[in-house]
Amino acid sequence: MNIYDRIKQDHDEARGLMAEIKDTTERAAKTRRQLFDTFKREMWAHHKIEEAVFYNTLMKQRDTRDEAFEAVNEHHVANGLLEELDSVPVDSAQWASKFGVLCELMEHHMEEEEGETFTEAREVLSEEAAQSMGKSFESRKKAVLAAMEPLELAS
Repeated sequence: MNIYDRIKQDHDEARGLMAEIKDTTERAAKTRRQLFDTFKREMWAHHKIEEAVFYNTLMKQRDTRDEAFEAVNEHHVANGLLEELDSVPVDSAQWASKFGVLCELMEHHMEEEEGETFTEAREVLSEEAAQSMGKSFESRKKAVLAAMEPLELAS
């Protein structure tokens, strides 16, 4: 799987989680928290691996540098909102509103990435490089998510 397909796969999963979270009500705080914790881990890992594997290379290319910097800055803003959401009760209207803002930002970012960024990247990356990046993304993300998995401590 090349880097474009691998990133798109994560985007589709993120869209699904965002929809599930939006469908929860304030009365489903436990479910909302569990879904959000999964979403937060997935997004944090996705952003970090994407920056290391994909955007690090694009930043070195004159033709893709601006798009890469913009995307990394959008990751930074999204990660800040993810952290802010942890400090707000999940059963509040404030949380739902802030999550809605995060979803709008993420949707904009994913659409732009799948369109403009991928188009520009295809002009500077060979198919071989894209395949190699896809494999690297996959293995790194598995390792990062495994390391972030909450420990089940024996009582």
